[in-house]
Amino acid sequence: MAVNPTYPGVYVQEIPSGVRTIAGVSTSVALMLGRSRQGPLNDPKLCLSYSDYERIFSSDSSLSDLSRQVKLFFQNGGTQCHVMRIANGAIAASVELQTSGGDGTLVLTAKQAGKLGETIRVRVNYKGQLPESTFNLTIFRLETNAAGVQQEVASESFQNLSMDPNSPLFAPDYIDQNSALITASVSGTSPGASAGFSQSAMPIIYDSSDPASFQTACENALGDEVDTNQLKISIDGSRFVDVDFSDIDVSALAGPSIVEFRTQLAAEMLSAIESAFTLANLAGTTCTVSLEDGPTPGANEAPADASVLFRFTSNNDGDLLVRSANQNDLAASLRLGSGQGGLEVTSYSEARPAANGVNLHFTTAATWNALAQLTQDSLTDITLPAVDSDGNAITQTINFDLVTSDSADPMYFGGGVREKLAIIRDAINNHRNANKRTFFWTATLDGYRLSLEHSKAADNYIGTVTTAPTNLVAAIAAAVELNVKQYSVGTTGTSGQQTPGSAGDDGSAPLLSDYEDAFLVADRDIDMFNLMVLPQDAEPAQPITDIYGPASIFCQESRAFLVMDPPSDWTDAESATAGVDDLRVGLVSDHAAVFYPRVKVNENGRVIHVGPSGAIAGLMARIDTSRGVWKAPAGIEASLRGVVGVERQFSDRENGVLNPRAINTIRSFPNGIVNWGSRTMDGDNDFGSEQKYIPVRRLSLYMEESLYRGLKWVVFEPNDEPLWAQIRLNVGSFMHGLFRQGAFQGSTPKEAYFVKCDSETTTQADRNLGIVNIVVGFAPLKPAEFVILSIQQIAGQLEAG
Repeated sequence: MAVNPTYPGVYVQEIPSGVRTIAGVSTSVALMLGRSRQGPLNDPKLCLSYSDYERIFSSDSSLSDLSRQVKLFFQNGGTQCHVMRIANGAIAASVELQTSGGDGTLVLTAKQAGKLGETIRVRVNYKGQLPESTFNLTIFRLETNAAGVQQEVASESFQNLSMDPNSPLFAPDYIDQNSALITASVSGTSPGASAGFSQSAMPIIYDSSDPASFQTACENALGDEVDTNQLKISIDGSRFVDVDFSDIDVSALAGPSIVEFRTQLAAEMLSAIESAFTLANLAGTTCTVSLEDGPTPGANEAPADASVLFRFTSNNDGDLLVRSANQNDLAASLRLGSGQGGLEVTSYSEARPAANGVNLHFTTAATWNALAQLTQDSLTDITLPAVDSDGNAITQTINFDLVTSDSADPMYFGGGVREKLAIIRDAINNHRNANKRTFFWTATLDGYRLSLEHSKAADNYIGTVTTAPTNLVAAIAAAVELNVKQYSVGTTGTSGQQTPGSAGDDGSAPLLSDYEDAFLVADRDIDMFNLMVLPQDAEPAQPITDIYGPASIFCQESRAFLVMDPPSDWTDAESATAGVDDLRVGLVSDHAAVFYPRVKVNENGRVIHVGPSGAIAGLMARIDTSRGVWKAPAGIEASLRGVVGVERQFSDRENGVLNPRAINTIRSFPNGIVNWGSRTMDGDNDFGSEQKYIPVRRLSLYMEESLYRGLKWVVFEPNDEPLWAQIRLNVGSFMHGLFRQGAFQGSTPKEAYFVKCDSETTTQADRNLGIVNIVVGFAPLKPAEFVILSIQQIAGQLEAG
């Protein structure tokens, strides 16, 4: 930063050194492509160990040698490997979940294409604080363990999801972003929003023949005498607003009939709500207030023979929520709001996927009233499926007692409807605890929903429920929903509230077009790789040799090196030397090398023949770390780990035929199985190539990639001598570091390398075009392939007589 002196004193100024260190890139990041049973399709994943690979792609090797090659890579010293699952025509399994009304609502699709997706199961329930608003989703895979028992694995749980597109927990978006197993989308037939409402759960009873009776009941309910006249209300997602009904003079309301009185009272309450929202700067947020017919009172309430329930409904197909006021609370006395035992149904409640299992839901006026007006001793028992001690299907009846001090009272007295449902829940769970070997139902209660889940049933099992006396079944029949135990992704879910989707398909062996598509993805998504391995498919659609050409072109573009397995028709030295020229057709020869023969690996006592490419790539990584990329990955120290033999043994003479044709052999010596060759496919003796040897080619690629990344700062800098000097300094420092490590020939830097960047390399014409030219030269080390010993006997000294 420039200094602007204004006062006498000492100023400190930092001056940039011009040194920008060029760091050497990694030389042994592998890329492998092939088929597997699981894992994301066409989405490369970085694996830092074989355990990482198993977790993402599994150890299954039935479709290709991918898992074997990755394992060999890490066994032989590899540390980083990008793996991409590819296949032709793979399909992801799916299923469409339906609402309670039978409309499609949520389409679930396995994130990973293949048959594995058909092992995914989904359970839906409405447990939580808002059982009429949100839902919970549990997703898992069913896997058969070694004992033949199915178990749940990879389980995920998502709570309080919503089908409201404006919710932060909108199910399709939230699942897509957080689930590792499935993606979700809204079905084309999914129902839209409907008006949400909040309804009281404490009926106001009155004598239908006496308007004065109704007026008095309403006065008492609205707290004219006890000051319970305030609520908090939220409409269509607004903040909660305090609403005060104390200005309503119920006694001053007059009408010729109860119907007229109900209309006037609703209008007064609505006016109070609108005033409160206007005062809160929320004018225009509107709702409807109504007094709905409630359950018929019991005999002990005579002469009362009718009742009403207060209901607040959104006018815009939004949510309407009621909460308790800080003082003079009306919600508690009328049981308004979910926290006080009221019934709140939100706008997208009906769009939720149906809950699994047996559900008794009293969430409409008809079903709530049908239950609430029953006398407390009406329901005496419930019958559910079970098994006997021999495992035969039977039914078991659970008795419960809903009788309170006055058995004639309807169920909404003596604690309310929820209390009675809780008694049924507890009776079922107590019966389960006492009969764990024959009875497998668990009951939960959320709001006005009693849910029964069967722990032992199959996926498509649909239970039954019978109450006694039997004449009461019809009264609550509309509240009973029967659904499968759990939903099945794929085609096996044929019952309940689901529509089977696509069957999962692993696809067939990838074609050349699939590999080329994968190369585009890798180029976009992978920052850098240096070694490419293409494992053999179990049922190849075309010879892997057809893939090697385009793969080597991609490697050339990516400054990487292709490690190739021998073709399947190479059975001996003669067939290999005869076929190597065909292998070079279309190949960027100096960016590829072939290793022969295949190696043997032991898998659970079974010997498998595998191409050596994965092991060789790992060996290269190991030698790079211990000796440097300029050291040939061959020789006595280049032992292959994780292998138990080679498919074919070669003699020195056979090796002498293969090596001049640039076929690198894997040989078995007393000290182990080693790589005994280090030539690129351009290393045939007849070619005279500068890139004959693998370490020379890979050193060049290493330098190119390191300088490419380390010189990006040069772009847009002023193109003149100060820039050129900085380039010479930084590139020279990088090259000198390699020289000191022994990467080049020569005993002095001048003999080993040079860096030139000046007016000779960059002419004025280049500068006018925005070009700076840098010339870097180096003297590569070449491996000592042939060690020749000249041994001579020394004759005894002759003495002349």
